[in-house]
Amino acid sequence: MMNQLLMQMLAARGGAVNPMVADLLARMNSAGPGDCANVEELLAQQAATNPVAAMFAKQFAAQKAAREAIDQSRVIDMEAAPTPAEEEEAAAAAMEARSRELNELREKMNMMLTELELLRQRNDTLAAAVGACCLCWGQNIDCRSCRGRGGPGFCIPDESLFEEFVLPAIRTLRAQKAKNPVFSQQVQARTANA
Repeated sequence: MMNQLLMQMLAARGGAVNPMVADLLARMNSAGPGDCANVEELLAQQAATNPVAAMFAKQFAAQKAAREAIDQSRVIDMEAAPTPAEEEEAAAAAMEARSRELNELREKMNMMLTELELLRQRNDTLAAAVGACCLCWGQNIDCRSCRGRGGPGFCIPDESLFEEFVLPAIRTLRAQKAKNPVFSQQVQARTANA
């Protein structure tokens, strides 16, 4: 586009006197997008004898080099596609990570199940020691075992478990009462409110 304008200016300035300029202008006007090489060839031929043609040839060459530099310098940022070996390695690493996570979850689940079983055994033992319902301790009216009446003393306590778990607590409580009368009054107040 710029070259055509320059050629038209030159033709207007020089008039029809310079047949080379008129020929170049005619070729540029009739040339399609791919015919630029013909104009450049004509300019290169005329550049040896005509300084104006040499100037145009130089201008064409500079513009062509600039366009090529721009086309080559365009950088498209994108990640390189992984190779099949990299994909397999990534899949294996992901599988290994999932396997480790699954093993960790299994270990945690087993630890929790073990702890739950231990807590259930303690609950059942203490409920038997005080004669309470081992399922709800009398807290649930929908309990299939006691229907909410199974608090401590609901049934006859297991004597050996009572002596093992409850009597030491009673002895400690009595000893504390004997040492501190204020503590005794606080315990009596709590017992009366319950």
